[in-house]
Amino acid sequence: MLPPSMQEVISEVRNLTQAPVSMIAVTALSVIALACQGAIDVRRMEGLVGPTSLYFIIKALSGERKSTVEKVLMSAMYQFEQEQHEIYKKNVETYNQEMEIFKVRKKALLSELRVNTRKCRDTSDVVEQLSELHRSYPKSPVRYKLIFNDVTPAAMKEYLCGDYNSVGLMSHEAGSVFDSHALRDLPFMNQMWDGSTVSVQRKNADEILIKNARLTLSLMTQPKPFNKFIMRNDEEARGNGFLARFLICEPGSTQGYRLIENQNISTKNLKSFQNRLMEIIKKSTEILNNGEKKCLRFTNDAEKLWIKFHNDTEVETRDTGLLADFKDYASKMADNMARIAALLHYFWGYPGDISLDAVISARAICLWFGDEHIRLFSKSGEQKLIMNDENELWEWINNYCNQNLVKTGKPYMKKNAILQLGPNRFRDKTTLDNTLTALLLNGRIQVGKEGRTTIVKPKMINKTPAELLQGLDL
Repeated sequence: MLPPSMQEVISEVRNLTQAPVSMIAVTALSVIALACQGAIDVRRMEGLVGPTSLYFIIKALSGERKSTVEKVLMSAMYQFEQEQHEIYKKNVETYNQEMEIFKVRKKALLSELRVNTRKCRDTSDVVEQLSELHRSYPKSPVRYKLIFNDVTPAAMKEYLCGDYNSVGLMSHEAGSVFDSHALRDLPFMNQMWDGSTVSVQRKNADEILIKNARLTLSLMTQPKPFNKFIMRNDEEARGNGFLARFLICEPGSTQGYRLIENQNISTKNLKSFQNRLMEIIKKSTEILNNGEKKCLRFTNDAEKLWIKFHNDTEVETRDTGLLADFKDYASKMADNMARIAALLHYFWGYPGDISLDAVISARAICLWFGDEHIRLFSKSGEQKLIMNDENELWEWINNYCNQNLVKTGKPYMKKNAILQLGPNRFRDKTTLDNTLTALLLNGRIQVGKEGRTTIVKPKMINKTPAELLQGLDL
């Protein structure tokens, strides 16, 4: 699935951390995307050019060594940020000194201009000096920040309007991200994935544009915060395609099998990986300052395979296809596949256009993520027991809301009523939250707010008022 050199890196990190292999591989891919997105775009077909940014969610329980994996694979990023921060502090000192000199010179010239004007002397020389002074106005230093762990949409927009606009929202404990303001502006996140130009309106200031900005997301989270996020934002997150842009996985646990067998672990390939990351990050910085991104295109054979992947995916969205229930996700698969192919090709230093081998690897990766998406969100197969729980809870909610509609005119109920009055096993908050999340993901309920109270509403109430009245003790 992956290039041999990347497999060797993953193997070394696996030996170091004994974390799940898929978690390591996905984290490595997110780091590559963050490093390369500022340097390259990808051309899928004529007129279809887009970013190489990627959005990931990794669901894993506490103790799976998420933070260790991120620390190992992102050490070059952290080193770059630290180096740039030291440079930035020195540049700020220089800038402050230059500004003081500028202000003193400006004050002196303005004083001379006032005197000459008052005494009717020639002011052309002073005016020219003022113009020259303003042309040499000190430029504020650029702060090169690669990584945000938690940030408001407003703060991120403000940063992306600046000179360095290729960043990542990366977190090994993304529960805080899902619970905070970072993901409150989902349309903005969609625009960043698309590579769109974004207009930013500010109080007491002119409109500014975010242009050619790049954003990669890598969110490692325990299931519960993700489920809560889905409950709060399901209709918007699925309706506007936010979740469809993500490559989501839930690696199998290695806990209980992480035995120390060999203390002499090679890190040769990992060091080469870090060196390559640093090389690309520095190149990306130069491109953002002085040039244009490189646009990679497919070789003829690679383009044919990409088109076949696109068409095969489209066919599978038909009513009888594997992706019939996941049309939103399927619509982004070919785009994600092209991005991954470009990243693999560029990061590992292959010359020329995107090779067939890179597309074959990217295709395998996207198919794996597709299987994960179906496994995590499907109604069938191994989830029959879960579906039985879903069906039972949905039937109870539906019956309760039908009666509530007749009695009060409200076709919904308070979530707390389920904890108090529902079937016994759903009076456990964790069980209830997990089952409600599954119902949300499958489009069977809506969750909203009435004041501060969480309310639940079934999406289908098929009975007529006459049928609802039968058998009710009104």
